[in-house]
Amino acid sequence: MSYLLPSRLTVVAQAGGVLERFWAAYSAGPHAVQELPARLTSIAAGASSEDVVREAFAQAEGVVLLLTDIEDAQRLAVQLKLRRRQPSIVMRWWDRPANLKPTYRDRLVFNRYTGVNFMTSRADLEANVRPPKGGLVVDNPVLLDQPAALGEDSWHKTMRHTLLALTQPTRTDIFGLAKRNHGAIKLTLATHFYCNQDNIDTVTSWLRDFTTLPAEVLDQIQFVIVDDGSPLKYDIPDVDLNLTWVRIDQDIRWNQAGARNAAMLHARAENVVITDVDHAFPEHTVRWLLAHPIKRRRFYKFWRKMPDGSLIKGHPNIFYLARSRFFQLFGTDEEFAGAYGAEDYRFVKNFKNHGTVQSHLPKAVFCIERQLDREKSYHSLVRDLSFNTGVDTRKRLEIDHFGANYGHSRHNYNFTQTVLLDRMRTPTRMPPLDRGWRQRWWLRQFESLLCSR
Repeated sequence: MSYLLPSRLTVVAQAGGVLERFWAAYSAGPHAVQELPARLTSIAAGASSEDVVREAFAQAEGVVLLLTDIEDAQRLAVQLKLRRRQPSIVMRWWDRPANLKPTYRDRLVFNRYTGVNFMTSRADLEANVRPPKGGLVVDNPVLLDQPAALGEDSWHKTMRHTLLALTQPTRTDIFGLAKRNHGAIKLTLATHFYCNQDNIDTVTSWLRDFTTLPAEVLDQIQFVIVDDGSPLKYDIPDVDLNLTWVRIDQDIRWNQAGARNAAMLHARAENVVITDVDHAFPEHTVRWLLAHPIKRRRFYKFWRKMPDGSLIKGHPNIFYLARSRFFQLFGTDEEFAGAYGAEDYRFVKNFKNHGTVQSHLPKAVFCIERQLDREKSYHSLVRDLSFNTGVDTRKRLEIDHFGANYGHSRHNYNFTQTVLLDRMRTPTRMPPLDRGWRQRWWLRQFESLLCSR
């Protein structure tokens, strides 16, 4: 269910009303959301709904959903929602025009703090969202009557669609589309490979080394693997990781630039480590990266720990950087594809030319050079820089004479790609609640005014 929290729905309906009759039929029908516990309580005319509403909000944890066609119940639910630490959703059922005055309090109750306003007919929808002059516009509408889009039982199908959208970020919606939520991902570790020898053990072992990390760490990391058109046939390893595996369909020689652009395209975190497969990242380094989001105008190299235990400066092709900045500056230049080298050097220069500051992470936050079998699980391409010398020289000339916005072809994604796997772990814990986050919006605005990021 939503964000690992159990959800429970309470329906508070007028006895003999449209909502009561609808819910009795819906809950017994094929479109009911079986994973969502629900209880219908009918309130007779003149009776109070207060005890039922308070009981619904009394549970210690979990998401509370309350649906009602009674105004007093809605107003009380909004009050209890604002006092409750855990998430709550208030929903109102309308089978007639609201006819409300646009007072400040009613705007809050019926729009700001009511998440869904169900409308039973298009006429009622029009009357509520386009009321006569002086009336309150009712926001967050859901029209139940959708025969043109959903055919028979459109009321039931629309209710199912809405409840699933509220409680299950990962789902198949009413139109058959897969929906997923990746909000828990804080860090993407992306790499690419080209293997034309015996196997891809170099890659699979790199991934399996991460499976020993604690679950609460793995929940927050996505791994992106880009196969740069390897001629080998292989099986993708069955590992319990947030793993996206992409294959470039064309075998383009030395297409590291394209592979990195593809990796960034599929990254779901703003904070990304883009690396060659011949470097590993220990647990303490990963934890540090999770705790230190990057600023957009900074990018970092890692100190490297060698087999003898010594630390040397960073590899020229391994970075910790912001995904948004990468795309803002057009990524890695694929004009270098087809021949070895220079794309990493020119990538760094492009970042620096646009005012992005490069530095090394603290020495304690290092990566480790791996020992690979370069005869069986690597590639046999020839490294010859001379083919890209002319390209690099021309780009340097363009920059020197015309400024930072030149020197990049901006001619990227010159290939097709196939997502072979896109697997997400089942999260093991909730992120910490922060009810004051929204109230601190003015601090974030002030920071943006003071600091260029």
